[in-house]
Amino acid sequence: MQIEASNRTAAVAGAWASFGLVPFERWMTQHHIDSVLAHNLLWASAATVFFILPLYFLVLGHGSEPFRRAWFIDPADSARYAVTAKRMLAWFVSAGIVGSLWSSALSLLAK
Repeated sequence: MQIEASNRTAAVAGAWASFGLVPFERWMTQHHIDSVLAHNLLWASAATVFFILPLYFLVLGHGSEPFRRAWFIDPADSARYAVTAKRMLAWFVSAGIVGSLWSSALSLLAK
């Protein structure tokens, strides 16, 4: 089954990033890790699972081609760019809304 990137999947990717990275950041601040390598590997693995892979598959799309340098001259490339920009905006807004609500909820639960 091929995943098709859309505004809905972009919003899900933003929510997924917030649901995963907000508690992970809280966990990292509570558990001090002495090794810089272990600290960086943990952040890299969390960023891969919650940020990079969903961004690639759910926002940009697996089969998307890179934009040419003169994408703004070609109407077809401009339309493709607009679709991608709208998906990225949906991803960003979803991550911001869910992240602020999720962070507030976790702060209330911690008290």
